[in-house]
Amino acid sequence: MVLCASLARAETIPRDFRLTAEYYPALPTFSAEGRPAREWYRWTLTVTAAGRAVQETQRSASGSVKGVHTKSVKLARRDVTRLVATIRATSFQALATEYAFEISPAPVLVLRIAMNGRSHEVTVYGPERLKGDPEVAAFLRVWNQTLRLMPPPNPGQRPE
Repeated sequence: MVLCASLARAETIPRDFRLTAEYYPALPTFSAEGRPAREWYRWTLTVTAAGRAVQETQRSASGSVKGVHTKSVKLARRDVTRLVATIRATSFQALATEYAFEISPAPVLVLRIAMNGRSHEVTVYGPERLKGDPEVAAFLRVWNQTLRLMPPPNPGQRPE
């Protein structure tokens, strides 16, 4: 009976579930000609318990509303269930609020998750340099599962 209750809990999506993923690109590097080598945009993805996913991409440096591109999709319930299961399996609520390698031009990843009446935010600076840390690896499992639901808008950007 305990096992059945545990499995049912693992398969449910809390009514208050909300995940927000934010990506801040690395500072630009410049080619020999003085042009940015790669221009990636800042974006935010929000996933709700109902399966609504909204991705907002900031395409202008000034931050004006005109430069924001919005994309919205309805996710399958099984995809949201899988995301919630990944969050639970990684013990996301127990992660530190910040992981940093050093001050660098590296990208920044942020996950803000609310569920079961609690919320927790984790920021990872320079994730490519922290992959060996087991807690950062747990963060990246949730991050990567999120990106599988709605790919990032930047060409060539993949899960970490």
